[in-house]
Amino acid sequence: MRKISGLIFDLDGTITLTQQFHYQAFSQVFAKHGVTYTEEDDLGKYAGMGSGVIFPTVFADRGISITAEEIKEYSSEKKSIYDRIIRENTIEPVPGVVDFLERMRDRGYRMCIASGNKLESVEFLLNAVGVREYFEFIISGKDIHKPKPAPDVFLLAAEKLGLFPTECVVFEDAVNGLQGAQSAGMSSVGIATRIPEASLRMAGADLVVKDYHELSDVLIDESILGGI
Repeated sequence: MRKISGLIFDLDGTITLTQQFHYQAFSQVFAKHGVTYTEEDDLGKYAGMGSGVIFPTVFADRGISITAEEIKEYSSEKKSIYDRIIRENTIEPVPGVVDFLERMRDRGYRMCIASGNKLESVEFLLNAVGVREYFEFIISGKDIHKPKPAPDVFLLAAEKLGLFPTECVVFEDAVNGLQGAQSAGMSSVGIATRIPEASLRMAGADLVVKDYHELSDVLIDESILGGI
């Protein structure tokens, strides 16, 4: 078993309590175009897949075909709404994450962000909760062709860290993200900020916690950084 050296973090719902803002933005765009998009839809099937996949998939699931131009239009509309929402609300970190990142940095672990979100939104959110300094770099939606649950974003993160996938642990709050981590050959920790713990385990999480307060030094040493 390789020694764990890299920690790869999703953003919304994993670092910041903002995943619900994506749902709010998607639901507003879908409603404008006559489609009901529920929170159950978001949590159960689509969260983390990215606008370019979510829009055509949701419409197709309802027997509606949309053009590439419409996908681009709806995605842009969703981003505008999301950006407005995150700037109108107080951004809160996932409980315990700031202390956890500090502890991991002190131990010498290399950390980065692997998110399907837009780069400017990621930067804004990380700065809003004061944690940008902990991450060497950010992989955002613009850097990959296939969003989660494809493993691309995590494999790219490992490559940029100069590590093998087996030397990395992924922290994720979404089913699609955990499936992507599993496909990448990485161990993973599910953060149950919105999705039930059982669902995260079924998605492939090696360890599931409610928040970072549950990650004691003993648990970190014996499971996460020991390869889970």
